[in-house]
Amino acid sequence: MKNYGEELAYWYLRLNGFFVLDNFVYHKISNERDGDADLLAIRLPNVKGKIGGRTDDWDETLFKYFGEYEIAAVLCEVKTGKNPDFNKAFKDRKLKYALNRIGFAKDDIDRMFFEQQKRYFLLKSGDKKFLKLVISEYVKKRQLHNDSKLPFLVFSLQHIEDFIYKRINRYSEKYSARHMFPSSLLQYMMYKQRENSKK
Repeated sequence: MKNYGEELAYWYLRLNGFFVLDNFVYHKISNERDGDADLLAIRLPNVKGKIGGRTDDWDETLFKYFGEYEIAAVLCEVKTGKNPDFNKAFKDRKLKYALNRIGFAKDDIDRMFFEQQKRYFLLKSGDKKFLKLVISEYVKKRQLHNDSKLPFLVFSLQHIEDFIYKRINRYSEKYSARHMFPSSLLQYMMYKQRENSKK
C-alpha cells in the first residue's frame, strides 16, 4: 500500500498525463539487494482530454523539462522522513532496468548513458526523455529547482499537493464524480476543497 506521499505523487503524475506503475520491483541481478522504485511512469505524445487534458492543465514547473510531443518517462522516489538518502535509488543499473522495462530501445539507453549525461537529472535520446525525480516532504518552496550538484530533480511535497488542489478547483463541477476515483485520499482532497470554497 502506498503511503500518503507516494499516493500524492502518483496522482500528481496521473494528472499530468502519465501512466504510472507503483512499487516497481527490480528483480535481483546480483548479490546486492535491489528493492523497488516508488513510481515508474511514462507519458506518450499528444495526450488530450476534455477534462484534465488541455495544454494548460499540465504543471508548468515539470513541463519545463518535457515537451508535449515527446515520449517522457519518470523514475520517482518519494521521501516523507528527514535526511533521506536518494543516491541508491538512481544507480545506473536501476536506471537501465527501468528504461528497459518501459520499452526504450538499447540504442536510446546507450545514448542516454554517455559519460556527459550520467550526472544530469534528465537523460535524453532524440524525442525521448527520462527524468530522475525526488519528491520530499522536507523541501522548502524556494528549493523547488534543481541543484546543479544533484543528479536528480527535487520537488517539494507541498508543490505536489498545491498542483492537485489547483486541478480539483479548476474542474469543481465534477465534484459529484469524486467517488469514481479509486483513492480515499483524493476523494477527501476534493471534499476539503469544496468545503473551503464555501467559506
